[in-house]
Amino acid sequence: MATELTPRAPVIRFGTFEADLSAGELRKCGMRIKLRGQPLEVLAILLQRPGEVISREELRKRLWPTDTFVDFDHGLNTAINRLREALGDSADQPQYVETLPKRGYRFIGAVDGVEQNSGVAAKPAHSQRAVIWLLGLGALAVIIVGAILVGLNGVGWRHQLFVRAPKPQIQALAVLPLANLSGEPEQEYFADGMTDDLIFELGKVSAVRVISRQSIIQYKGSKKPLQEIARELNVDAVLQGAVERSGDRVRVSIRLDRASPETELWANQYDRDLSDVLRLQDEIARTVTDEIQVKLTSQESARLTSARSVDPEAHDDYLRGRYQMIQLAVPPASRYVDPEADEDYVQLAIGYFKQAIEKEPDYASPYAGLADAYIALGSPNFGADPPKRIFPEAKAAATKALELNPSLAEAHFSLAQINELYDWNWSDAEKEYLAALNLSPNYAEAHWQYARFLQAMGRNDEAMTQMKYAIQSDPFDIETRVAVAYITYASRQYDLAIQQFKSVGDDFGLGWAYREKKMYPEAIAALQRSVTRFGRGSLALASLADVYGLAGRKGEALKLIEELKERSRHHYVSGFLLAEAYAGLGEKGQALMWLERAYEDHDQWMVYMATYPGLDPLRSEPRFQALQRRMNFPQ
Repeated sequence: MATELTPRAPVIRFGTFEADLSAGELRKCGMRIKLRGQPLEVLAILLQRPGEVISREELRKRLWPTDTFVDFDHGLNTAINRLREALGDSADQPQYVETLPKRGYRFIGAVDGVEQNSGVAAKPAHSQRAVIWLLGLGALAVIIVGAILVGLNGVGWRHQLFVRAPKPQIQALAVLPLANLSGEPEQEYFADGMTDDLIFELGKVSAVRVISRQSIIQYKGSKKPLQEIARELNVDAVLQGAVERSGDRVRVSIRLDRASPETELWANQYDRDLSDVLRLQDEIARTVTDEIQVKLTSQESARLTSARSVDPEAHDDYLRGRYQMIQLAVPPASRYVDPEADEDYVQLAIGYFKQAIEKEPDYASPYAGLADAYIALGSPNFGADPPKRIFPEAKAAATKALELNPSLAEAHFSLAQINELYDWNWSDAEKEYLAALNLSPNYAEAHWQYARFLQAMGRNDEAMTQMKYAIQSDPFDIETRVAVAYITYASRQYDLAIQQFKSVGDDFGLGWAYREKKMYPEAIAALQRSVTRFGRGSLALASLADVYGLAGRKGEALKLIEELKERSRHHYVSGFLLAEAYAGLGEKGQALMWLERAYEDHDQWMVYMATYPGLDPLRSEPRFQALQRRMNFPQ
C-alpha cells in the first residue's frame, strides 16, 4: 500500500498548552505565556523528540556554543526552572519535563503533532493528489532549509531560528506594592515585606534607577492607570503583582510592563516553599534585569545569586519586626525633626528580631534589623536610655550581621551610623556608608544619611550631591526634601532655607532659620506651631527656650529649661539640647557644662557640634574649642 509522509506540525499541542515554534510562542488555553530565550529553546528541543532522553551535554552543544560558554550548569538549571514555572510543572512529580539524574531531561507528556518516537510516521494514502501535494511541500521545505543553512553561514543556529524582538532599554523602574491575596489583613506585613525585598534586590543594580518604598507606598491599592503612575514617578517600567501565603507555601504572580508604549514585557507565576523565598526574590530580580536588558557587573551578578534557604518562621519574625519599624511615626534617629515618638513599635520590633535570631542564629538580616532598632531606641527622640547603654548593643548586632553576610548593605549602613553617631569614628563611618552604597546604589536612605554625615563634617556641596541621588530614588518622600532644607540651613543660606522650609511645611526648621536672622517673633511663632503639631518633644522645647532667651523672654525660657530637667529625672534628655537652651540666655558656663556632659554620654547630637548654627555664640570659647578638638573633627 502506498504511504504518505506526515510533515512535522508547526504547532505542537500537549495538555492545555500549544507551542508555536515558528512564532516562538507558548500558549495556554489560547493565551500567550511569556517564555523566551533559552527556556523556550529547551522546550523546542524536548518537544521535537518526546519520550527520548536529551543529555545535558547535547543541550550544552545546542544552546551554548563553545566560544560563548561561561556557566553552563547554572544556565541550564535556570532555563529548566523557568520552563517548569511556565508550565506549572514540578521536578518531584513532573507532568511534562522529567529529570534523569546525571543523564539529562525527557518530555513525558502526551504530544499532539509529533510522534512519541519522533520518527517519520507511515499512513495509508488517501489519494494520489495528497501524495503529490505532500511531496511538493517536502520539496519546498528542502529548499527553505537549504536557504536557511546558506544564510546561517556559520552563525549559531539558535540565534537565527529563535529570533527575539529587541528588548527595551529601561533606565528607571518602580515596584508597586504587591497585593495581599490571602484574604487576611493580618498578612499585609508579608506582602509589604516581599515588596520591600524586591525593591532592595533590584536596587543592587547600578544601571537602573529603582524607586524606593517611601515613594511607592502611596500606590498601594491604587486604581490609577499604569502610564499615569509611571509619569508621576518618572520611570520607564513598572513591576506589579500579588502574593498569597498559605501554610508553608507562597505563590507570587508578577508582571513587568513598559510604560510607553504600554506593553507587557514579562509575566510569570511562582509557587514555592517558604524556605526558598529569598532565592525566589533573587530569581525574580535576575529575570527582570534580563528582560530590561540591564548589563550586570560581575559583583552584581554574584549578589543576585547569593540567596540561601531560610527557616520560614525566622523569616516571618524578621518581616514582622521590620514591619513594626516601618510603622514608626518618627523619622530616623539622626534627623533634626523631633515629633512625639512611639517607643512601642521599636520594642515590638526588637522582640521579633530576637525571636528570628533564636530560631536561626546564622540568619544575618535580623541582626541588621536589631541594630537599626537599637539605633532608633538610642535616639534623643525616644530618650528611654542613654546612648552608652544602647549603642554597644547596636554595634554588636551590626558586627554579627556582617560576620554572617559581608555583602549585606543594611548592616554596613547600620555600622556606618554607629561609627558616626556614637563612636565618632569619622573615617570608618564614611567607609561603611560608601560600602553600603556600593552594594546597593539605589539605597535612598543611605544616600541621604550619608549626605547628613557630610553636612556634619562641613562638606555641604558633597552633601547636596548625595541628596540629589536620594531624591531621584525617592521623589515623593517629604523627609528627603526636608533634609535638603536643613543642609541649606547648615550652609548658612538662611533666606533660601526659609523658602525651602515653607515649601515643605516644616515649621521647626523655619523657626531655626528665623532665629539665625534674629527674626525672633517669627521664630517663636513657627516653633510654637511645631509644638502644637508634634507635641512637647525635648528638641522642640530646647529650641523654643533658646529663642525665648534671645528675645529677652527669660522667664519663659527658664520655665522650659526646668521642664526639661524634670523630664531628665525619668528619661534621658540630651545635654546638647540643654546647652542650646542656656546659650540663648547667654549663660555660656552652663551651656558648656551641659555640652561636656553630652560628650561624656556620647550623645548623638554632638555630631553636629562643628557645624550647627545654634551653637555659634559659643565657638569663640576655649572650652568649646577644646571639646571640638577632642572629637577629632576633620579640619
